[in-house]
Amino acid sequence: MADTKQVSVAVASDDADAEEQIRCFVGLGAGIAKDVRRRWPLYVDDWKVGMSVGVHIFAPATYIFFASVLPALAFGEQFRDETLGLFSIPHILCATAIAGVLQSVFGGQPLLIVGVAEPIVLVYYYIFKYCESTDAIGVELFRPFCAWVLILTALMHFILALVNASEYIHAFTRFSGETFGTLIALLFFQAAVKGLKQEFEEPHDAPIGYRTVNGVWSVFLALALVLLAVFLMGARSWHVGTRTLRNFVADYGATIAVVIITGVSYAVSAPSDASWSIPTRVECVQIYDKTVTGTWKTASSLGDVPGAQVGVAIVPALIITVLFFFDHNVSAQLAQTEDFDLKKPPAYHYDFMLQGVNTLLLGLLGLPPTNGVLPQAPMHTRSLMGVGRDRSDKDASSVVLEQRVSNFIQSSLIAVMLFASPLVKLLPRAVLWGYFIFMAIESFPGNQFIHRVVLFVTDLTSFRAGETQPAYVELVPKEDTYKFTLVQLFALGSVYAVTWAGVYGIAFPLLIMALVPLRQYGLIKMFPASSLRHLDSAEDVEEVFEEEGRGVEHRNDALSKQASELGGAGAFVQTMHPVPEGEMKRQKQAAAAEK
Repeated sequence: MADTKQVSVAVASDDADAEEQIRCFVGLGAGIAKDVRRRWPLYVDDWKVGMSVGVHIFAPATYIFFASVLPALAFGEQFRDETLGLFSIPHILCATAIAGVLQSVFGGQPLLIVGVAEPIVLVYYYIFKYCESTDAIGVELFRPFCAWVLILTALMHFILALVNASEYIHAFTRFSGETFGTLIALLFFQAAVKGLKQEFEEPHDAPIGYRTVNGVWSVFLALALVLLAVFLMGARSWHVGTRTLRNFVADYGATIAVVIITGVSYAVSAPSDASWSIPTRVECVQIYDKTVTGTWKTASSLGDVPGAQVGVAIVPALIITVLFFFDHNVSAQLAQTEDFDLKKPPAYHYDFMLQGVNTLLLGLLGLPPTNGVLPQAPMHTRSLMGVGRDRSDKDASSVVLEQRVSNFIQSSLIAVMLFASPLVKLLPRAVLWGYFIFMAIESFPGNQFIHRVVLFVTDLTSFRAGETQPAYVELVPKEDTYKFTLVQLFALGSVYAVTWAGVYGIAFPLLIMALVPLRQYGLIKMFPASSLRHLDSAEDVEEVFEEEGRGVEHRNDALSKQASELGGAGAFVQTMHPVPEGEMKRQKQAAAAEK
């Protein structure tokens, strides 16, 4: 594989501009202007770098395509159930494709993945319930009412972008970001459990015995998908097959798992004379179907919404703006953390302005809004590490390929799915629920909050020499670590609980945003600065154990690895006899000489 290197392009700005400090509410549009000055000279290079690695760009592109399209299909199923079919899979795919192309072609940070997120599904559910119960709107004017909401949301986006509000992102620390990321993972798990539970009630017209079979088979398929995807994506550590094969399997592990489990799903089927299927499969129509094309006329119905209700639309517009201000900026932040060591500058102000343009466009088209999504955004950046380089080189494997091509490819593939409903219908719904679980699990690596929760039940004396742990475990007093984690768990639980508060659950984004001032003004009074520096740092520092812990069990050390895993009960367990590498080479040479 040819070693490819990213082209370095100097940003065409003087030193004074490079050091320019942007402040909130000072200098109208100054942040947008600075972002444009820094990113525009890199635009051509963004495309050249992506195309320079040839077919290798398809590995991260297809990886993030599945990470985007499968949740989109699941959200489409949720929308269809919760809005009486006014929104469905084609609407979600169309919105995701449009937003993705806009971000990849015109975005300041092309690594940012945008799409419909679980929080907006919740918000739209509450909006639908309001419209359904309000005589002045009703179900008929649900989409025009949502369009007014998004028009007002876009206006708020433009105002925030012009006053440099995204500069406030510096207050978004690890505490708020990881709490929100964990909430998204929790919502993914919830959606998966809810979906799998519903499979025990499907098909509605089937006998109860077949419904039970459908439910059990769906649970099996979902869990099998999770285990297979995790297993295949770890192929680089295998000793089976060639290096090229292992890399291919690791790069396309999630894709391969979806294809295999979809094929396996046909092992169980309904009777040939039944009007229903087992397992239940995704329902999808073409984008040009008459049940979908009505959405394009939404703009012409804006005048049908009463003026008083347009005023009411300000409330959900404000809530969505707060949600997007946090979610979009945090997604962008996590896609370009210091750990990724990106060389090209961010563009928070410009991208938030583009988010407003995208919201306005989707609103006028009668589609649900999109924004930066977790965990797909950091997953995309992580998937680009070492692409087109020799991954056996530790330094080369950590270099992120900063470009626009992978995002453009995955967005284009989503657009193609709009015309591939026969292919979509092959997927069992269980694959969607299983992929939700997989997405949640994929968001855990690097999440210090999750590590601290696990720390409650971790035996620190069981670590061996050479193993690592985050440095805060040693540097921060244990009581501060536990108290900080309990505060974070309480914050997470509070936000999650509000999502169950009926129509008032629409206010949950306000609690999410409240995490920022809680960290700024509350936690500094509860913890010493030295503890916060390590518990809420953007940098991951690990301590390497130099000595064995007191709780290390050495009973099976002389036996094979299998003995350790099976408690020494394996039938083929044998004592290992270590041989120095030099001695092994001499024995090999002697054996060759005898031949």
